[in-house]
Amino acid sequence: MKKRIGLSLLALLCAVLLPIKANAATGEIFASTDISMNDTTLGDKSITIQDSGDNTQFYLGVNVTSGSITKYKARITLKNSNFRFKDKSFSNGWTGTIVASADGNTIDIDLTKSAGATSKERVATIKLDVTSTGNSATNTCEMILEKVEEETPETPKCQVVGNKYYDANGNEVSEEAYKAACTTTEENPQTGNFLPYTIIIGGIVIAIGLYLITKKNNKMYHV
Repeated sequence: MKKRIGLSLLALLCAVLLPIKANAATGEIFASTDISMNDTTLGDKSITIQDSGDNTQFYLGVNVTSGSITKYKARITLKNSNFRFKDKSFSNGWTGTIVASADGNTIDIDLTKSAGATSKERVATIKLDVTSTGNSATNTCEMILEKVEEETPETPKCQVVGNKYYDANGNEVSEEAYKAACTTTEENPQTGNFLPYTIIIGGIVIAIGLYLITKKNNKMYHV
């Protein structure tokens, strides 16, 4: 899920709100123009980031409405803009990586907080370089802030991964339990072919028996 806002502003507009749901926690990621997190994109609002030379920057935050959120994974894309990524800093115990593409137009954010966020708080500061061209009042910018979904690893079933054994339900079990759940032993691998032979042999025995009985009766008749 993502939203896009393209505006003509004094310097730059960039941002959107995006819902987060993880481990029974809910909240939104957002951008803000001020360190106090008052002017934000929460509630579908837009923000204007002023061209402040070397001090041009904006803030990323998370607004947790229930539970605790420990992961913040997002991507920022700057389009049609004279702004480029310059530097970053983390806030409130958040750690991880904020990495920009070579042209500074894409910023990948992957942060964690062991204690977890439980309310509205600042996550990081993004500093920008500004290259002014023409009239800054008519600069057009579009910034996309999108939450990156975590990939759910596939649960191994009836597999041996390293030294770990997994049963048919994906539970880690002992080697013995794995073999009992995931391997079969054929006591008689030819059982499927045995039945026709049994029928044939049985038929031959019955035929011989009938022949002998018939022959005996014939002898008794001629006596």
